[in-house]
Amino acid sequence: MSPPLVEAETLLNRCWDHWQAVTDRADLQPEQRALAGLRRRLGSRLFSIAAFGLVNRGKSALLNALTGATQLQVGPLNGVTRQPQSMLWSPDSGIPWRVRLIDTPGLNEVEGEAREQLAWDVARSADLILFVVAADLTQLEYQALLELRTLHKPILLVFNKSDLYSEADLQAIYAQIRRLGLGLEILTVAACPKPVKVRTHWPDGRITTEWERPAPQLEALRGRILQILQTEAGSLLALNVLKRLERIQAQILQKQWQHHADFLEWWSKACSLAKGLGIGLAPLGLDLLLSPLLDALWLWGLCLRLHLPWGALSEALGSRQEGLWRPLLLNSALLLLAEGLASWLWRDWGSGLFSGLVAGVSLYRLGSLAPQALIRLARGGFGLSTSLNALTGGENPKTQQVG
Repeated sequence: MSPPLVEAETLLNRCWDHWQAVTDRADLQPEQRALAGLRRRLGSRLFSIAAFGLVNRGKSALLNALTGATQLQVGPLNGVTRQPQSMLWSPDSGIPWRVRLIDTPGLNEVEGEAREQLAWDVARSADLILFVVAADLTQLEYQALLELRTLHKPILLVFNKSDLYSEADLQAIYAQIRRLGLGLEILTVAACPKPVKVRTHWPDGRITTEWERPAPQLEALRGRILQILQTEAGSLLALNVLKRLERIQAQILQKQWQHHADFLEWWSKACSLAKGLGIGLAPLGLDLLLSPLLDALWLWGLCLRLHLPWGALSEALGSRQEGLWRPLLLNSALLLLAEGLASWLWRDWGSGLFSGLVAGVSLYRLGSLAPQALIRLARGGFGLSTSLNALTGGENPKTQQVG
């Protein structure tokens, strides 16, 4: 396998092994099945291509033409594809990938909200999206493309039924699409060209006329897909698997937080009370050493209960933008300020009481925010964030086009 796939497989196995301790719970079975599906997909080198778009754009005909067999139902009526359908495709003997072509329901079907959701689910899981159009972009198609780009998937804009337009009309439509600033690569095809009238002259002098349908015109699209499979499929598959792994892990962590919500509330109260008493009773100077130890105990208990990967703890503490080091540092500053103020206003026991109150309240406030922050940062556990940044270059260059 390519280096990105090896890294993706390593991270996936780490995540799988880590969550085996909790996935026997009934509420985590969907995530367990999703992880198992990702492992099978990596092991079988399965690259998914989804045809996406509005109804009556020829998505099913396009996939049939690519495979050279009529496996998907097509028809003149809108909404023929009512459920996502898939089929395996062997594009070339030199391609080391199993390719799955997925046909999706149209997005603009009447009362088709459920089918639209199915189509979006497929688009999220696909490694490459073929957005099929058959005319100038409608407002709905434009909005759909904008939303698809947020998935950070490579998108090819496939202009089908090109045989119905003159060359001048095609160029005008392409210019209009490019003015929208989507930055998409446009590929022209005719998956099911319109029939043409053919006259046949027979030896006996008879002349007959028949309607024949020309062969599909898919050379540009087929060549581009082959190029992607030969040069970029490994990185794209690894990127998609890691992004899905990130979402699955986020779902597990969210369920962990919900499952242990009562404990987390109790733990925050208990640690806040313990910190308040400890700081209040400890001699001046010792309380400043005791404070970070009690904070560490509180954080350690959260990580154990939520079964967070330990890499998430360093991420949670050290993240430049969202790290817990900021509120922890603020708590220490408040404690110093409270001790200085209390020693000036009160003396002896009054000083310790005020400092303990401030320490306990500040930790409890942090306790109400920390589980969500830990869960958010733990999504990148096992080095997942680092690998995603390496594949995307810190951005998402493959969002608009492949290549």
